[in-house]
Order: sequence, then C-alpha cells, then structure tokens
Amino acid sequence: MKRMSFRQLLQEIHLWLALILFLPLVILGLTGSLLVYHDDFADWFGSAEPRYSLAQGSPAPIGDLIAAASAAMGEGVRPSAVTLPAGGNEPATIRFARANTNQGGQNQGGQNQGGQNQGGQSQGAPNQGPAMMMGGGQVKIDPVSLVVLEVQKGGNRGGGGGGFFGVMHQLHGSLMIPGLGRDIVGWLGVVMLFLGVSGLIIWWPRPGQWRQQLTIKRGATTLRFNRDLHNTFGFWGLAVFVIVSFTGLYIVYPQPINAVVGLVSPVRDLRPNAVTVKPLPGATPLDLTAATGLADAAVPADLTLQSFFLPQRPDQPYRLSYARAEQDSALFNIVVFVDPWAGQVIEVRDPHELSAGDTFAFYQRPLHYGFGWGPVWQFLVFLSGLLPLLFSITGITMWWMKRQRRKRAAMPVRQPAE
Repeated sequence: MKRMSFRQLLQEIHLWLALILFLPLVILGLTGSLLVYHDDFADWFGSAEPRYSLAQGSPAPIGDLIAAASAAMGEGVRPSAVTLPAGGNEPATIRFARANTNQGGQNQGGQNQGGQNQGGQSQGAPNQGPAMMMGGGQVKIDPVSLVVLEVQKGGNRGGGGGGFFGVMHQLHGSLMIPGLGRDIVGWLGVVMLFLGVSGLIIWWPRPGQWRQQLTIKRGATTLRFNRDLHNTFGFWGLAVFVIVSFTGLYIVYPQPINAVVGLVSPVRDLRPNAVTVKPLPGATPLDLTAATGLADAAVPADLTLQSFFLPQRPDQPYRLSYARAEQDSALFNIVVFVDPWAGQVIEVRDPHELSAGDTFAFYQRPLHYGFGWGPVWQFLVFLSGLLPLLFSITGITMWWMKRQRRKRAAMPVRQPAE
C-alpha cells in the first residue's frame, strides 16, 4: 500500500468529516444566516413595528408599567425584562417568561403590584443579538398613559420563544436534541474550524498557481467548475467562516477557552447569568425602585436607563443597562448588577474599561451573531452561514464525479471480437 503524505491524509479526513456531517453543518449554517436578520424580517415583509399615537408628558414609574402589562398578560407568565423607549413616540416593551413553579423558591425580584409577580429571567439584552427568552410573550405599552398598545402571547416577535424563528433558534443552538444537543453543536464548531484550516492547507497552491486557485475558470468542465467554486469561495470566505465558527464554539464552551486566554490576560465569564448573589435567610430583597436608585447612583448622570432584567431565582441580581448619549449600539451600554439581598451594587461593567482578556470575551457573541459592527459585518456573517451549503454541494459533486471516474477506469477494457 502506498504511504499517504500528510497533505493526502488531511484531505481524506477533511473529505469524510464533510461527507458524514454535511447535514448538521448545513443546518447550523442556514439557521445562523436566518438569525442574523431575524429582527429585520418583519420590516422587509410588511409587518414592521406600527406607529403609535402616544401621550405626551413624564413617563410613569417603571413599577406601574410592569403592573399594567402584567394585568394585560394574565396568569401563567411573569415579567422578565423591560425595554424603555429610546426616543419620543415609542412604546415601552415588557417581556415575559413562562412562570415556573419549580424554581426552588419564590421569586425574589421586586415589587408585587396588583397581585402580579414581578420576577423574571435574566437571559439576554434586547437589541443585543437573538433573544433567547423562552417566551411568555410581550406587551407594548404607552410609557406615559399606561395604555396597553399590543399584547403578544407566546413566543416574542423575532425571539427564541416560539414560531418559525423560535424553531430556528432551537435548531441553531441544540439541533432540537434534548440534553446533548448543545454539546453536539459545540463539537460541530470544532469540526467547522478543522474543515476551514485543513481546507486552507489542502488548497495552498504551488508557486505560480495562485491566480488559477483564486478564480473561477470560464468554460470549465463540471468537475473543474465545482472545484473552482469550492476553492475560491473557501479562500475568500475563510476569515469570516473561521471567526464565526470559533465564536460559536466559545459561546458553548467559554470556560476552557477563557482558561487559555487567562494565561495571557485576566478574563472573566461575562455572561449575564454568570453573576450570582447569595440569598440571605429571613431578609427582604430590594424592590425594583430601590434597586434602580442604587444603579442610577453608580453611573454618570448623563446616562439613560435603556433596559433592565428582573431576577427570577433567588441567586440572580437585578441587571440594568444604561446608554450613553449619541451611542449607536446597545452593545456598548454600561451594565449595572445590583444584589437585592445585600442592597448594594456588586458590579458596574463598562465595555470601554475592560482588560484585554475581558475585551476578547466581550466581543465573541456580537462577532458570532453579526450585531454591533455595522451592516457590512452583519452581511458577511450572513454569507458565512451559506458556505457550508455551497461547500457540501461542490464537495459532494467532486467526490461523486471522481468516484465514477475511478469506477470507469477500473472496468476491464473489452477486446473487439475477431
């Protein structure tokens, strides 16, 4: 048996991994592309946010907003997050999570107004990537008059709770496989990284062949055309493909990657749910008004409260997000965590004041989801999700054509009859 070179061995591994796993890789890619623009689909297809005629005057207290929205939603859900209007003539949005009576304790979130529980999940900031709240729905409300403008029960619009995009979120995050699905997605991220790097090594041209390896030849045979598509798009899309694959892997397994980064620069787990508090037996947790007052005092006076999340479990803090004036993206909001038991601010997280390691961790999620970096990066992330489909079609076509060619070559040549 002829001994294979390293490049040939790499090519075999690359080929069979792609052939065996092409379907889940394509699913991850296509769902990722859809989710990049999931907040924009409503605008494109005619179901954009309606314009409301709102009352003028001073906004009502946040607790009153929550109470009015809770009354409109009814039982079975509880408030989880509030997004305040960034400008005039915009409603406030109160998001809800499905109530769960098996949380290991009563909600410690804050005020109980109108008999409604004010707790909620702390999952992901609105306008900062795909919403992963398992949705009880949301309410649009006039922040001045408290008139309920819209009630959406079930999955939130564009979010991860239900409907078409809810399914897309579940496919992208776990392939809809209970238990092991998230780990499987993480390892598929490893496979994508390997395919990207190994593909570059396999593709690397000999001196003088760079141009033909970076272009698609006109009038080429079917085999050559598929090879050119595979190679050309693989090269030009490699950087974004590798970044999106790595950041997806980081989202699933941040701790081991942070451990490596921490050898160079201190790095923390910046996921919101990584910040926890210790419940104090017999103590009364802070209500929402008191928590907001503490957070307001911890940030500069010219910042604007944009959103906040109420604790659902006893070990969760309040989380409040503040925007700077003239700030383009909520990605750079200052986030304040308030311990409802100790009655104090436990962390103020300013994206402009992070260590090098924390900055690395901070940008993984926005890089993966394509937000916070402008429309060009968003579009490139969208295109990168289409690459697994292109690679699968061209790769399988090349493999099949070469296989058929080898079969024909191995067939015995018939001798003409005498």
